[in-house]
Amino acid sequence: MMRSLIRTLAFIVAAAAPVLLPGEGVCARADQEVLRALPDPMADVRGLKQQLALAPDLDMQAVSDAVSHIVPTLVPGSWHLEEADLASPAVVGGKKTEQQQRLDFLPLDLVLGQVKKQMGDKHHPDLLKANPRPGQPVLTLQGGAFSLDDIHSALEKAGNTEALSKVDGEYSLHYPLFIMSTAKLQINAGETLVLSTGEGVFVLNIGNLSIVKAQLSGSNQRNRIGEFKPFILTALGGGMDIVGSKLSNLGFGDRTYMRGIDVVSNLLFPIQTRTRLVANRILDVGSIEMIGMKQIDIRNNLIINSEDSAIRVRNVESGQLRNNIIVGSRHHGVHLTDNPKNLMISGNVISGGRGAGIYASGGVSRAQISDNLLLDNAQDGIALEGAACSEISGNSIYQNGKGGIAATNSLAMQFQKNLIVGNGGAAIAIVGGIATDDRHLLKQNRFIDNQTGVLARHSPKLEMTGNDFSRQLPVLFAGELKRNLPQYLARAGKLDTGVAGIFTTSSSAATAVREGGGRQFVLLNLESCKL
Repeated sequence: MMRSLIRTLAFIVAAAAPVLLPGEGVCARADQEVLRALPDPMADVRGLKQQLALAPDLDMQAVSDAVSHIVPTLVPGSWHLEEADLASPAVVGGKKTEQQQRLDFLPLDLVLGQVKKQMGDKHHPDLLKANPRPGQPVLTLQGGAFSLDDIHSALEKAGNTEALSKVDGEYSLHYPLFIMSTAKLQINAGETLVLSTGEGVFVLNIGNLSIVKAQLSGSNQRNRIGEFKPFILTALGGGMDIVGSKLSNLGFGDRTYMRGIDVVSNLLFPIQTRTRLVANRILDVGSIEMIGMKQIDIRNNLIINSEDSAIRVRNVESGQLRNNIIVGSRHHGVHLTDNPKNLMISGNVISGGRGAGIYASGGVSRAQISDNLLLDNAQDGIALEGAACSEISGNSIYQNGKGGIAATNSLAMQFQKNLIVGNGGAAIAIVGGIATDDRHLLKQNRFIDNQTGVLARHSPKLEMTGNDFSRQLPVLFAGELKRNLPQYLARAGKLDTGVAGIFTTSSSAATAVREGGGRQFVLLNLESCKL
């Protein structure tokens, strides 16, 4: 009886707070003994942060154990090389590799002209300046399947000992490399290839490139163009398959198609570029950039200290980003733009970035962002601008500098079963809207010690059910949503389980706001979306 009275008094005080207290928030006080006790995950979070601080020399077993305590769906051993990936056929491009090996040298300007129609030539003058060699020859695999040893032997026979050198079993490439559509380069297990930074080396692949349990890196020299580092670009229907390997020191600054590991296709092009990146250790690479792909497969990678966003996905039709560990990106962990759709972003650990953990700025639609751990990023855990018909579920979002989840000018979104703890702003912020009759669903989320629980401004209506605010005191609702607090408390009866049915907020008509600058979704992408 006494506990019931205490709870009732707490709700009365909370309901009166908008009148008694100024500001955006709503204050409520209650005896914590009457609220449902929740396990305190912060000890595990602190332990994980200590492990991640050891990057790039992470103890993967310790990281795996710590993550599994915080996100039970991520079991120990989620990040390792599957034997099935080694046994499965390599991803290949659209044209068949010739039987006969053919190797030659072509001038750099002619090689760059091969990709000009698909990608333009905006940064080609920079590549020409970065290459100091007279005549600027490009080592060109015209046809056939090559290993590094095959190339080295063929060059020795031809009297060229400078294009690809070999010292103590380590290969160094001194000319840019062009893999043509009917050629293939296989870098085998245990091999190391170093691309010369000072000599402006990069790899352009429109055939097939396979790197399995090997190492590829840019050298530590400086180029006369200070930003230049080598990069790998696969385009025009080529295939790139990188499994169980280590890649480092790649990426020519903030230049599209040259950011580090770049794969480019066009959904209207008759031959699609294909790729697979699985179980690699990727260190000091500008970005992994996927553009115009029909499908992508990026799994089980450890990505550390990216100079840009660790993974950039632009105008991609479908695919998965799963079980990657991303630490210390200088921008976002994952950046989605230019209307990507049908993406599964699941099981990733994204920590210590200078931007958001996951940032969708370009009209993402029909995405499932689930079971990720987003920890200690400088901005939001998940930030969405102009998104539509997507589900954000089962994520654990801890101690990010701004908010937990922020959705701006989005449509028909679902936020379910997320654990949102200790973020510097709102746990969930809904700002702006697209359609007058639109609604977002907030279901069975748990809010703990964020600056604010739920913030709404110029938003569509929110349908709320089963959310746990018992450890979100004193500020539950903010913005226009605070006027709904008395009705919510009256319906809920208690903070830990929330409303049993669906509580629909009253709000002003949804209005698009000018925040961010991301593009909106494309209506044609929403044919199966339930609005």
